[in-house]
Amino acid sequence: MSSPSETSRPALTRIDVIKRALPLVIANATVPLAGVVDTFVLGLSGDKGDLGGVALGGAIFSIFYWSFYFLRMGTTGLTAQADGAHQRAETQRILIRAVAIAALLGITVWLLRYPIAWGGFAVLQGEPGVETKGASYLLARAWGAPAALATFALTGWLIGLGRNTATLAIYAVFSGINIALDLWFVLGLGYGPGGVGAATAIAEWAGLLVGLGFVAHTLKRQGGWASEVLNRASLLNPGAIAEMFNVNINLMIRTWSLIVGFTWFANAGARQGTAILAGNHVLLQVITLWAFVLDAFAFIAETEAGRAFGRRSLSGLRRAVRLTGEPMFAAGAIFAVLTWLFGADILGLLIADPEARASAIRYLPWCAVIPFLGAGAWLMDGVFIGTTSGKILRNAGVAAVAIYLAADAALSPAFGNTGVWMAFLIFYIARGGTLILAYPSLERRLQSMPTASVIEAKPSA
Repeated sequence: MSSPSETSRPALTRIDVIKRALPLVIANATVPLAGVVDTFVLGLSGDKGDLGGVALGGAIFSIFYWSFYFLRMGTTGLTAQADGAHQRAETQRILIRAVAIAALLGITVWLLRYPIAWGGFAVLQGEPGVETKGASYLLARAWGAPAALATFALTGWLIGLGRNTATLAIYAVFSGINIALDLWFVLGLGYGPGGVGAATAIAEWAGLLVGLGFVAHTLKRQGGWASEVLNRASLLNPGAIAEMFNVNINLMIRTWSLIVGFTWFANAGARQGTAILAGNHVLLQVITLWAFVLDAFAFIAETEAGRAFGRRSLSGLRRAVRLTGEPMFAAGAIFAVLTWLFGADILGLLIADPEARASAIRYLPWCAVIPFLGAGAWLMDGVFIGTTSGKILRNAGVAAVAIYLAADAALSPAFGNTGVWMAFLIFYIARGGTLILAYPSLERRLQSMPTASVIEAKPSA
């Protein structure tokens, strides 16, 4: 089924996917690359206590920081659907609403940074010295929260419009400044975990400035602000705000579920000792690097699935899933092999602490299979985010983390850190499997929608 606007854009092709993925691959790789450099700079200059401190401090901050990643995901889906339905004014209103919410939340996180630190370390388990170093990282990192959350909104909007090169520039500036300041603050000045947090915060403000520049350029290409976009009644349209709220609250619950899973993984390592905590943290950075790279294809799936919903095109949805899924699984298999073959040598060069290095190398094979096993989860995330299927994502996220916690409870006591990793693999399988099972309901939802293009939201009386 398709609307008359179906032919307004050429059909998606494999070449299109590859061309559009390349800047996103580079852009996404730069984000976790900065985290990898954070880890390895400390690995070269410090000890397992520094690594463990950043692991726990980062886990605590992530609970609040990544809880608001719905600003990126929800904005992308809503923008892509409005763009697919040719609603320029509505795409611009989505931007304004998202940035306003992001600014408010970012300032709130900054104001609450001390209670966040106190509460977090009251829950997570770590040795006293590790907790002190983790707190210095967390408190410094919190200064970048307003900029980071605003950038979520800006990049979500740009991705929804297919402005992938702009996303590359934002992430490249963020990561380049972060890496340079890491080297200066940690290796040069010896600031340790606090220096890592400060470097990230400064880089986040620089990334925001670049993002604002690209948004201004995009608006200029659109012919400026639409005449009715700043109309108060249109901007505060109850129906549009309710839709954004419903999408974002479900995405937030879904994100919280995943954060529980990753925080539990960090805490499970902490229960095994500082060396294992540090080794697991290093391997998690490797997984994060591959996840962000493969998310390039998921971002395209978000945009194209969202546009297909905006056009009411079932064939467009299926084409988006197939043409983004093929390269994602292929790349995941390649990354798994590369990690298996060369990971031990790289870890041996970059981790100075012998106990942390031995632990990371020992459990590397478990880490290596995740790029392939996780491809299905990341692909389906993109499809359901682009179609703003918040309830499905929420339910699948809760189910996946419940399966993971049950697996960890059964496997960790019996097999130690091997059981921790076995359960973590089950987590990825559950994330992808729950969404694959829900996919037929997504097609049924699309088929039940009116075939006409979405009508521009009107101010309420």
